Amino acid sequence: SAADRAAVLSGASAYAATRTVAGWPWRAVEALTVGVPVVASDTGCHRDVIADGGMFAAPDDLPDALADAAGNGSARLRVLASDRSRAFSWAGAAERVWSLHADL
Repeated sequence: SAADRAAVLSGASAYAATRTVAGWPWRAVEALTVGVPVVASDTGCHRDVIADGGMFAAPDDLPDALADAAGNGSARLRVLASDRSRAFSWAGAAERVWSLHADL
């Protein structure tokens, strides 16, 4: 359930988004929302969604990046994750759609 996922994520030291297929990284966004440091495979989708809210690494570098995110880089990445998560809200999406219609 969503509540169970939130409980698990909020207790995590870091979150690894390792999928490389194109698609919306829902779990990574959930991790950002609870302020968990996110380390993601360096893909276009992850760069677009996570942006400056996490760390990106090549597949071979993921273990080292994850160790850094859970250790020394944790405090900085938690702040970045929380900041980035604010970009995702229904109110914000509605405002952007309304603005687009106004511009048309």
